[in-house]
Amino acid sequence: MRRVGFVLMVIALVAPGCGLWMADTPAGPPESGVFVGSHGASMRPPARRPRPVADISGKWSGSWRGYDVMGVVRNEDATADLRQQGSRGTGRFVLHTTGVAAGMPIEVRNAGLTGVPVQFDVSGSRVVMRHELGSRLFAADFEVEGDRMLGRVRGAEPEVRIVLTRVRPSVAAAPGGSVATAPPESGAAAAPGSVAPEPPPPPSSPPGPTLEPADSEPSTTEPPIAAAPASPPEPTPAEPARPGPNEFTGSAAVKPIYFDFNKYAIRPGDARILEANAEWLRKSAAMLVLIEGHCDERGTIEYNLALGERRARAARDYLISNGIAAERISIVSFGAERPVCTEATEECWSKNRRAVFLLRPR
Repeated sequence: MRRVGFVLMVIALVAPGCGLWMADTPAGPPESGVFVGSHGASMRPPARRPRPVADISGKWSGSWRGYDVMGVVRNEDATADLRQQGSRGTGRFVLHTTGVAAGMPIEVRNAGLTGVPVQFDVSGSRVVMRHELGSRLFAADFEVEGDRMLGRVRGAEPEVRIVLTRVRPSVAAAPGGSVATAPPESGAAAAPGSVAPEPPPPPSSPPGPTLEPADSEPSTTEPPIAAAPASPPEPTPAEPARPGPNEFTGSAAVKPIYFDFNKYAIRPGDARILEANAEWLRKSAAMLVLIEGHCDERGTIEYNLALGERRARAARDYLISNGIAAERISIVSFGAERPVCTEATEECWSKNRRAVFLLRPR
């Protein structure tokens, strides 16, 4: 009997502890997300708030940084025009002067200033951009920081980094009282004060001749029979037919220049041609210019691409020194890929060592 009583006493002492331990044990499996506390109250972990998705719709402008085939650091222009719906979108992405860039995907190098069509996904502040035909052709990862995007091209060796800034269009008065937006390429607003404010209505006056409309010039003589026509605008040089939005075309108004073998210095005769080209471009402020650099067939592909790029850059720098805004000019090199003459003679080679000027409207 003593042994039975001892066993009952041990059970009585252990039972309350088991009850407490069971009270603090989850009533359901952890996967349910519901737990039962010591007082029987159910507790559910707080729900996670979804991260806000960055909106990158619009135009972006900036630069890419990498190396050319000769190991020289390059810092060139980059632009993007993007349209976003929800967390996805499409657009066009342009890296300028990629013809001599080492490690740049071939699709980007071949695209030139027309750019590559892209699709992108946005997750919070992270953006994955890829060629519309697949990331094997081109892909880049970006991090959005307000009005800036910082990224790098996947698989580029040496590394290619990209910095883009959102283009905020400037608003200025336009003729006729409408609001005009400055073109994103130049970033410049129209000159303020180009339109006078609308005058207040004339004060009451004694009866007399009928007044002219408020938006016409006040008459100092008797009312004319017909309104005088506005003075015709000053004549401007003829411009080529307007091409597509991303299409540069040749024009007889801007002539090519040529170079000595293995050189990219501007010769005196070609300097006069560049001055005439600059004069035409100053009068045709609505036109953008693309300068193509070319070489003859002698030399390696890489060397000719670099030399053609230096020829285009030399022509660009000369135009800038003659008053043409740098943002109106882009350059590209084709090396020896686009000859105008295919005979293996010096006369023929001299025609291929050139810089060509192509135009398109803003």
